[in-house]
Amino acid sequence: MTLPYAPDHDYYTSFYLLATFTNVLLLLVEGWRRGFPLRPWLTLVAAGSLALILGTKLITHPVGEWGSVLFSDAHTGSARSILGGGLAATLAVLALRRWLGLGWAVLDALALPLCGALVVQCVGCVLTGCCFGLPTTEAWGLTYAAGTLPWAAQVQAGLLPTTAAHSLPIVPTQLLALLLCAAVAGVLLAVRRRRWPVGSWLLLQGSLLLLGRFAQTFWRDPAGEPVAGTVHAGLGGHWLDLQLVLLPVGLLLLGAWAWRVRRSGPTTALAPAEPAVVAGPGRTLTVVLAMLVLTALLGRSALTLPEMLVVRALLLTVLVAEASAALATLHVGGPRLVGLPLSLVLAGAVLLTTAQAPAPQRPLADSTGPRRTTILTGGVLGNHHEVEQDILYSNSGCSGSQRLALQQGVRAVGGEVAVETERASGSRSTWGGGVWVGEQRIAMQPLPDPDGSSGSMSITDRDTTMRRPLVDVHIFKQAHRDDGWLTRDLRFGLHMGSLGYFSYFDDGNSQEGTWLMPEVMIRMGKPSVLFGQADFCYGAENALGAYTTRFGLGSGLGMNDGPSLLVGYAHSPHQPTSNLGFVSALLRLPGRSDLSLEPYYATDLGRHNNFSLKLNYRINR
Repeated sequence: MTLPYAPDHDYYTSFYLLATFTNVLLLLVEGWRRGFPLRPWLTLVAAGSLALILGTKLITHPVGEWGSVLFSDAHTGSARSILGGGLAATLAVLALRRWLGLGWAVLDALALPLCGALVVQCVGCVLTGCCFGLPTTEAWGLTYAAGTLPWAAQVQAGLLPTTAAHSLPIVPTQLLALLLCAAVAGVLLAVRRRRWPVGSWLLLQGSLLLLGRFAQTFWRDPAGEPVAGTVHAGLGGHWLDLQLVLLPVGLLLLGAWAWRVRRSGPTTALAPAEPAVVAGPGRTLTVVLAMLVLTALLGRSALTLPEMLVVRALLLTVLVAEASAALATLHVGGPRLVGLPLSLVLAGAVLLTTAQAPAPQRPLADSTGPRRTTILTGGVLGNHHEVEQDILYSNSGCSGSQRLALQQGVRAVGGEVAVETERASGSRSTWGGGVWVGEQRIAMQPLPDPDGSSGSMSITDRDTTMRRPLVDVHIFKQAHRDDGWLTRDLRFGLHMGSLGYFSYFDDGNSQEGTWLMPEVMIRMGKPSVLFGQADFCYGAENALGAYTTRFGLGSGLGMNDGPSLLVGYAHSPHQPTSNLGFVSALLRLPGRSDLSLEPYYATDLGRHNNFSLKLNYRINR
């Protein structure tokens, strides 16, 4: 049988991604079947999956090269081995299971899902030609078309001319591996209702897979073995370094399994799920934060795009679960903000689908005393503008400039918490703060100078895109005094962090970002009827990527503490379109007096647009 070579189709990556998702799905099913608490188990699955992915690569390199494999941008090859992945995943589970409040039974939960995932992966190996076997004259041999790995290895070994249309028939070791993994999965299914000591199923799985791999290696071509593939003659045959490790380790695991099972005695009843102490959200989110930091530090070649998608999907799932749990308990234990996702989409989906009663409205014990309300806010924001402008080489004021076409885009998510204190007189004071994070992308295209001259220096000599992280640590204090038509609101605050680049404090300033920005807002009038407002850097939506000044008129549409609408003029100093019109609103959600939306949009009806959307949740105390 000849398998065709399809250079435009990556079978391995497709089945690798499918196998990874299969492993994750089966792990989640196994955890549900065994009664593991969902959120710690999700976190453990995410950490184990990341360890498995990295372990498959690290084992194919010497220990001294692990740093460059993980953290450099240089290409380090595509060789992988599940031996390293399985070991790394097991070590990660051993290191984290106690921290996450899970029992030893989690080790056994790893056994069957990995076998199922390997069956899927072996199909990709068959189609790709990796992990190939030795040449054979038997009828079961597979031949691969020119350009495949078996063909290339045989050409390099002098077994084939470079003009050969296909490889010599080889032992289908990939199919043998598939049958091995399926057989081990069958054994695990057959004994899954045995009441054995915890860890026995993983010991049995590991021993059978390692001993099967030991036997399979006799038919495997050393050129297709990425780990310990050196051949040694002795003991009546040829042995690989890998076999000299697989045999004793496999026998050791098999002996440990037999000893543990013999001590416990046979039975046919299913062992009850081991009770576990559920870890708090802080512990699971600490693991997620560590994974986020690790993936941020990894080099570009450490994770392929499919692997990055898998890791991000797992981390997002954990964050969704933690956000749901945190929001579901807000009315019981007060705000739990540690690690709460800041995305409005996430917060909105969780809040609107949580079957919880609105925050209880408790009467004040003393009607003359102050009433405090905690306000939680999550949101998304963005702005975009295009400009053609002379940009200075530096900020010294004595250098030249280059004419560039710029397309700037800002996207960020964030959250805030504020505590509002209302007194019997109607006056209110609010202290608050939050964090917003995102990215500013600036696409630059060099343009010819109008006078045809060109300097010896330039900001860029080709089309390129700059990407800059944005961080806004925001604090503010707001005071409200109710006095009819002279009702006043005054707000002062501060934005600190990496607030944006190309902010045009000086015309064409190209070298420095903005790190500090004050916030001011003044509002006066009768809120339910008509009021005027002037503000500078009001909220992160008017500070990240640009500092914006606004003047507007608003109305509460005849209602106190209800919806409101604000329209007016905004000035955001991005040349040449710095003048914008804007509209913003406060909308109460139907049937939920504790929830409100704040949409905002500013535009010049052309190349300059700002937007934001926030969701507020009020908790009366």
